[in-house]
Amino acid sequence: MRDLKTLKVEFHHPTKAEVLVHTISLPKESTVGDLINNLKTKVELSNQDAELRLVEVFYHKIYKIFPLDEKIEHLMDQYWTLRAEEIPEEEKKLGPQDRLIHVYHFTEDANGQLLNFGEPFFLVIREGETLAEIKARIQKKLQVPDEEFSKWKFAFVSLGRPTYLQDSDVVSTRFQGRDIYGAWEHYLGLEHSENTHKRSYAPSQNGNTSKKLEA
Repeated sequence: MRDLKTLKVEFHHPTKAEVLVHTISLPKESTVGDLINNLKTKVELSNQDAELRLVEVFYHKIYKIFPLDEKIEHLMDQYWTLRAEEIPEEEKKLGPQDRLIHVYHFTEDANGQLLNFGEPFFLVIREGETLAEIKARIQKKLQVPDEEFSKWKFAFVSLGRPTYLQDSDVVSTRFQGRDIYGAWEHYLGLEHSENTHKRSYAPSQNGNTSKKLEA
């Protein structure tokens, strides 16, 4: 039908490894809010009051959070991944000095070029919070075993150049004055082997595509 727009949307549950890819068809004049409301009827939420957002992911970076009133006819899923996820409670209660930053996984190739991989995510950091404190929250969020996590390195990455951080560094000082536009080029980088904490694909029972996280 010509007046419908069909999109593939990944849904990331906050505590479950499996990621289902839903195919949704709605009238072209529908909004992102309509798309999210439709998706809510198809997925398992952590609680009935959970709020969702839709983001655009490309090459393992988050490029956009879509406004709820944006028309879905402008969305594209051929090259970009449309990802829906619950908005964590801590992000709804940002203080005046709190910052929402991008966090990406990366490794370096033989020429020293950074290669992003895995699932990017947002993280709230607070004024005065050290890397050690932030690392503890990241490990809990990603559920990485101690032995593996101890090998990870952390860096402030700006325009592809990493500055490695120590546990005592106050991370918020690195992100002060950073404009929200181009935020994907200023991020907290998690450097580790690409074969750890990796998602794989498998068919689901309902005919959608699913991804499963391998330990």
